[in-house]
Amino acid sequence: MEVELLAPAGTAAIGRAAIDAGADAVYIGAERFGARVAAGNAMSDIAGLAEYAHGFGARVYLTMNTLLFDDELSAARDTAWAACEAGVDALIVQDMAFLRMDMPPVALHASTQTFNLTPERALFLAEAGFSRIVLERGASLAQIRAIRAALPEEVELEAFVHGAICVSYSGQCYLGHALCGRGGNRGGCAQPCRARYDLYDDRGERLVRDRALLSVRDMSLGGRLDDLIGAGVCSLKIEGRLKEADYVVNNTAYYHRRLEALGIGRISAGRVTCDFEPNPGKSFSRGFTTYFFDGKQAGVAAPEARSVGESVGVVSRSDGAVLTLKLRPDVAIHNGDGLCFRTPAGLLEGCSVNRAEGSRLVLNKAVELAAGTEVFRNLDRTFHPSAVRRLATVVRFAPPVISAEDETGISAAVSLPDGYEPASNRELAERNIRQAFSKGGGTIFEISRVEVAREGELPFVPAAGLNALRRELLAALLAARLEAYRRPEPYVRPATPPVVPPGVERDFRANIANAVAERFYREAGFEAVEKALEVQTDPELTGREVMRTPYCIRRELGLCLREHPEERGRRLFLENNGVRLELEFRCAECEMAVIYRGRSGK
Repeated sequence: MEVELLAPAGTAAIGRAAIDAGADAVYIGAERFGARVAAGNAMSDIAGLAEYAHGFGARVYLTMNTLLFDDELSAARDTAWAACEAGVDALIVQDMAFLRMDMPPVALHASTQTFNLTPERALFLAEAGFSRIVLERGASLAQIRAIRAALPEEVELEAFVHGAICVSYSGQCYLGHALCGRGGNRGGCAQPCRARYDLYDDRGERLVRDRALLSVRDMSLGGRLDDLIGAGVCSLKIEGRLKEADYVVNNTAYYHRRLEALGIGRISAGRVTCDFEPNPGKSFSRGFTTYFFDGKQAGVAAPEARSVGESVGVVSRSDGAVLTLKLRPDVAIHNGDGLCFRTPAGLLEGCSVNRAEGSRLVLNKAVELAAGTEVFRNLDRTFHPSAVRRLATVVRFAPPVISAEDETGISAAVSLPDGYEPASNRELAERNIRQAFSKGGGTIFEISRVEVAREGELPFVPAAGLNALRRELLAALLAARLEAYRRPEPYVRPATPPVVPPGVERDFRANIANAVAERFYREAGFEAVEKALEVQTDPELTGREVMRTPYCIRRELGLCLREHPEERGRRLFLENNGVRLELEFRCAECEMAVIYRGRSGK
């Protein structure tokens, strides 16, 4: 099985940088219908990215994973057709209306927003016509194996391996909508899970003050890629369409190297050369976790919801705004770097370096840290990673034909024009030919060898003529690669959808926002009793579930009800700026639900 490393692209330029760093595919949003409204791109830019990607055999996927309103269906269909014409390889979607619209011949991927956690749900989506299922980030290795076993062989699985984790089950978070009318299902997530809350019990006792109690660390499965691939996952996804190029290049290069070290076959070609040492610790993260890959566990919370970064050393001496560190080997601190550390109270606090004098640092503020305190760097001012990617190519100069063949076996040829005189000095002519054709000339090709015919005369061609022939030859080779490229085949979409499996809620959590999706579900034997929140004028959410999550605050605080049955009668609440949320613990499923209880005075 060939594996795909899938990287985020907030812009087409970042997409190209990701491909240069080793991505086999990138996912990008158009100007509408993507689940990150701040990461939209013109279709002309996406077309240029697709052509660049296809040169390496890499792919481009378009995110159209928001719920659609009735008056948006026509525009969404037009966007899908335009994307297909632009060379996009698949659409990542959430709304079931895509399965019933007049769609172009392009593959559909079921977004993680479709909440893909069970074999029954995944099989339903596969039988409905999706070519790929994007797994829920909270899925364990055992659950992934069970899902893979339930699916037809031709239906692919995609899993997140790195980046921010949605603490709620994907597509099932309505907390932002309850608080401010914005939610991820329409691309406007307000990130209420990163907000700070107080935790109270039903007696009014405050147990925790001012912490991001719903915030979790970032995923990092770099050490578990072989397990994922062994479980049948063919696409390994890095999160981060809102991240900058440095983040994308660094993390893409890191996972590219991990796959190379494992000897895993890839869907794209080309050799990646980095001018830096990839290290996820140098990019934004809230600390890393494998989350629930090996089952439910404590220690996944990030209660400060801020970047931690890489460990750089421990405190030797703290004297006001002057901090002396015992630095780790090969670590150098620079002016302007950002540092963070835990205070004696256990809180994460940050500062910046005004002046670095080796291990002696003058900070922008006074700190009081005990000797031995670990210090992290969450901003390295000198770290600006970049990479180049090239296809190894052999050029053969055997007049009148000049040919080139790349590392994948694709070839092209051009003919030497008539009219050139034989070279009087064959040795000089051969040297000039080798010099001219040994350059890639800013293309995606790297000339690994130039073979010149040993027999017969060589023509005398001026340097300008040789350079022109090289450009013509490499342009022909690129054209041949693009001509040979084939997009993934769409999976067959049946005329009648399969029956909706148990577990799909019939209220607003079914996420039905338009008449076409409603018809699809009705044909599948499912009748919802309520439309999606996004199309309701003034939904009443008090007393209703607005988040469902495998994360558990009790587990994190050491108050798991299975281990502390005496806690069973004690209700817990989160409060923030007058908003009250009740926590409901469903121990049979090992899940937590968040119930909206309204605002003070309501």
